[in-house]
Amino acid sequence: MASTPQDFTSGLVLTDTMMDKLPQGIVGWAAPVTASVGPTSGGTELDVITAAAVTPAQTGRRWRLRFHCRGIQDTVTGDLFFLRIKEGSTVLNETHFVTYTSPATINGVDFEAIVDSPSTASHTYKVTIQRSTGTGTATVSATSTAPILFYVEDAGAA
Repeated sequence: MASTPQDFTSGLVLTDTMMDKLPQGIVGWAAPVTASVGPTSGGTELDVITAAAVTPAQTGRRWRLRFHCRGIQDTVTGDLFFLRIKEGSTVLNETHFVTYTSPATINGVDFEAIVDSPSTASHTYKVTIQRSTGTGTATVSATSTAPILFYVEDAGAA
């Protein structure tokens, strides 16, 4: 990742070119979801959360898409679920969630995807869950004090 000089000296001027390489912070997000999502139905993919459309201000950026939920609760131990970060039908990252303990246990999930050089068009990202193997259903857990979160962060120049 390109960056500005890390050894600043007295009198060094921070130029617009140098500033363009710096991270710009959060550029898109979804309103926090404070009620649980689900349960899933069979092997059908379920949308969990969708960020508002975001358009890069310039080319050559690197975006980090971050998802967090307080937990996923399954009705059957040993089921496998896919959590995916997607743009349209394109999977940008996928993680597998397996329930190894009793169905009453809720295990938290954090994961992310990196998008290098998104085009200067509108982009809409979402997180989905889908059962891959097993017979149970899953619910993505949320409360008012532990919401489901999803945001797009500009991490700097690609």
